Amino acid sequence: MDPDTERYYRLNAAEVAGRYEAVVSPVARYFSRAFPERGRVLDVGAGSGRDLAELLALGYDAYGAEPVEGMASQALAAHPQLVGRLYSAGLPLLGQPFGGGFDGILCSAVLMHLPEGDLFEAASALRNALRPNGRLLLSLPLSRGDLVAGNRSADGRLFSHWPPDRLQLLFERIGFRQVGRWDGDDALARAGTRWYTLLLELQASGSSQAAEPVGNSPDEYDRYNRSEIERCAAVARQPNVPLE
Repeated sequence: MDPDTERYYRLNAAEVAGRYEAVVSPVARYFSRAFPERGRVLDVGAGSGRDLAELLALGYDAYGAEPVEGMASQALAAHPQLVGRLYSAGLPLLGQPFGGGFDGILCSAVLMHLPEGDLFEAASALRNALRPNGRLLLSLPLSRGDLVAGNRSADGRLFSHWPPDRLQLLFERIGFRQVGRWDGDDALARAGTRWYTLLLELQASGSSQAAEPVGNSPDEYDRYNRSEIERCAAVARQPNVPLE
């Protein structure tokens, strides 16, 4: 997580958690179609614990990873059933929480807080925590109406803009295929803010078909960072090789 963003959540954990707990989860509606019944699911960036508690209530063997101690404390206070199910870690250095090998991963409202240079490592970490055929549910801003200079909000948080077609291409190149996408309004009703949700599945072989570049021109392809995509493609062609 970007340092200034981490600082904001550390200093405002109670306020942020209360705000999230006051609204219905916008991604919970997708859990049953994203993850196998009673599957083992990891919530990366568990925050207030709202989504993790919902996963447990739906019968999933659910666990969470949260890098901000204050947010984890708020989650445990609001949802005592999460005791023993939270791990102190975040992207891009996720590691293998609770032994890894998850049937599904939820990563909602997290990747936008990563700087450009951390995106590939974060995608690799998510891949490494899944079992073959595991599912990844991602949710990110499609647009935000409250950003100032440098893709930051007035409170200093980083909101990197990852267009959905770029993320789809990146994850396809490291062995995933997209199986669903949904767009929706902001649960907190912030003006100018909309979200997209991607459902991705990790192919059993750990590799994927070569995908066509996004767009129709070399200029469009270059916008998606040719060197990053070529590196992803090289890794995706080597099943069972850990990503670094």
